[in-house]
Amino acid sequence: MTVKMENRSIEEKILLGVTAAAIFILSPFLIKSILEYNKLRILVDLVAVGGISIIFIGVWFTSKVKLFSGLFAIIAHVNILFGIYIVGSDLIFWLFPIIIASFYLLPTVIACVLNGLLISIAGVLTYQHFEHFSLPLIMASFVVTGIFSLIFSIFMQRKNRQLLEKDKINQLRNNILELIASSSKLSKVLSAVVEGIENELPGTMCSISLVDDTGSQLRLAAGPSLPEFYKEAVDVIPIAKGVGSCGEAASLGKRVLVTDIATHPNRAPWAKLAHKAQLVSCWSEPIISHHGTTIGTIAIYFKTLATPTENEFDLVEQFVNLTRIAIERDKADTIIWHQANFDNLTQLPNRHLLHEHLSIAIDNAERDKKQLVIAMLDLDNFKDVNDSLGHAAGDRVLIECASRIKNSIRKNDIVARLGGDEFIIAFVGTTSAEDIDKIGQKLLTTLAQPYVIEHKNFYCTASIGLACYPNDGLTIDALMTNADQAMYLAKTRGRNSIHYFTENMSTDFLKRMELIDDLRTAVEQKQFHLVYQPIVDLHTHRIAKAEALIRWQHPQKGLISPMEFIPIAEEIGLIVEISEWIFTQVSQQVHEWRQRHCADLSISINTSPVQYRNEGKLVKAWADSLLAQGIPYEAISIEITEHLLMDNQVEVVEALETLRQQGITISIDDFGTGYCSFSYLKNFAFDYLKIDQSFVQNMSIDNNDAALCEAIIMMAGKLNMQVIAEGIETEEQKQLLIDAGCTLGQGYLLAKPLSVMDFEQLLIKQNQSGSTT
Repeated sequence: MTVKMENRSIEEKILLGVTAAAIFILSPFLIKSILEYNKLRILVDLVAVGGISIIFIGVWFTSKVKLFSGLFAIIAHVNILFGIYIVGSDLIFWLFPIIIASFYLLPTVIACVLNGLLISIAGVLTYQHFEHFSLPLIMASFVVTGIFSLIFSIFMQRKNRQLLEKDKINQLRNNILELIASSSKLSKVLSAVVEGIENELPGTMCSISLVDDTGSQLRLAAGPSLPEFYKEAVDVIPIAKGVGSCGEAASLGKRVLVTDIATHPNRAPWAKLAHKAQLVSCWSEPIISHHGTTIGTIAIYFKTLATPTENEFDLVEQFVNLTRIAIERDKADTIIWHQANFDNLTQLPNRHLLHEHLSIAIDNAERDKKQLVIAMLDLDNFKDVNDSLGHAAGDRVLIECASRIKNSIRKNDIVARLGGDEFIIAFVGTTSAEDIDKIGQKLLTTLAQPYVIEHKNFYCTASIGLACYPNDGLTIDALMTNADQAMYLAKTRGRNSIHYFTENMSTDFLKRMELIDDLRTAVEQKQFHLVYQPIVDLHTHRIAKAEALIRWQHPQKGLISPMEFIPIAEEIGLIVEISEWIFTQVSQQVHEWRQRHCADLSISINTSPVQYRNEGKLVKAWADSLLAQGIPYEAISIEITEHLLMDNQVEVVEALETLRQQGITISIDDFGTGYCSFSYLKNFAFDYLKIDQSFVQNMSIDNNDAALCEAIIMMAGKLNMQVIAEGIETEEQKQLLIDAGCTLGQGYLLAKPLSVMDFEQLLIKQNQSGSTT
């Protein structure tokens, strides 16, 4: 099987090219000889073409370059002499290419000998055929050609050796860089560096030592060629001046040379061992990080008295740089891995690493038919610490709590921090309820001890929920969810207690408690974002207003509907913080949009009954905030529900009247769902009335919803209120509303709720085209 041309070596390609060219050049001479029927020339040319053809075929099928190169040179020498002898002196000029080619095809000494014989024999064979003066000139030209070919050959061989050395170094460097890039173990990379140095400096042995975590000593990291007894002796070397070559190099950050280990004072403690290991001279190179600190050393040992050359220094410096890259890459990988898998505050495993540990623990429990217990631990009243003493104090409590948990559990158990004041503990290999109760009670007792903060005792107990594998769940998520539910039940039953997961727990209750806790975390961590649904002029298709809608993207549970969390937020008082965040976001955003894209844009914000307590101080403060920021009052519109006005009419009306007098427009939302109570409409003038989507979505030409919508539109017109129809989803609904006199609409047909970026792009498009379509 032949080798493809692109896979052949450069030597093969050259020899194949030379032989092919020789065949091509000599073939016409053979043909001419045949045509002239010159038997002697036919014989000479046939031997030349045939021999070269055999060499070409041999190289093509065997790739034995050296063998066929030698044969080619010998055939050329013999054949030309044979030709001169048979044919005559006119073939003597073929000696020039043969002399030159010999120095490429043969070793230099052999080429010189053969060329000398060739020139001499050719002179003897032809001396009678040339004039007395011509033959010496020809011989001299052969000699000069040989000398120049020899010089050029030696020069090229030296250059080739240099290139090969560079290629070899580059290959070693590339191999090491590939190991570094592929995140190979540092020990493997360092061994490759040692091997590379020893290959480039024959007769040497090399070792690499790294600065340990204390920064006060070097630890041997690689030295495969050194005897074991010597490696044990230099495994730990203090970093200090006068302590060996490596200790001093690391201390000074400079190269240290030891010409004779036996007599050098720095090497005295290791002199006998060095003699036993046949190590005579050495030098140490410090490995300096890009920060300028020493991170290790490379030691090169010689078996004879030796002084390194500048080239050797330069060579080792290249390997020092590679070693530095490898060490720093390994440290960076370690830091990245630690940051990705451990909690920065408590240094406990985080959720990601916990998942890996639990996967292994579950597999082991299944294999060994043992029980695995997951405990969800949450600190009681931890929010009070943050609120009263600040987050720095809260962090100190969490750190102390993590330490107490680790000291209370067994060595094989796993503890991790999920976030906030929640911890997970996996009791590995637990086989009895008594064991679980014993450890659980120890945890409760330990965590109930006072935390000393600012010289004061602060108490923060814990609630623990337990779930067991495989009875309470077969997966990690199932176990953690059930342990979480059990923990919330422990909280509701007085806190500072342990509760096991049971199937008859009230799922709705647990979900509600879980949602409350998640909602508190969401407020703290700002897990909310806003979307904006355009309110469009049904005739011109231009954006007249927009409604700001809050969305909660839970880190684990995904998108949670406002219908689910807003009522709970109102009940527990978090709606105030949420509404303040919404107002801040909307006021800043609408101010920017009015300046850049739409000068008359107004954004609606939904409000809650909680905000109208105490004479509506919370919503009244919004007007003061707009004034302070230099934002026009008309940029913000407040939406209230029909139910809100019915339940708190006097208090709400007074607050809204104040806002409306300052220029903030008021919309009444979900109109038509409040038991058709219209009495408040005559007592208070709204700016906008929003028809509830339940009427709009059921509209058709021949039903009552269309008639009701038309009646509402007419009534609003009489009361000087603009109407906004919600929930427009079809062209039919839109047309019916236009026919009924409605001017503003909102719904998926016109535009879905959009992110900040998408809504802004819609405004830009409107400015460019004159409409939203």
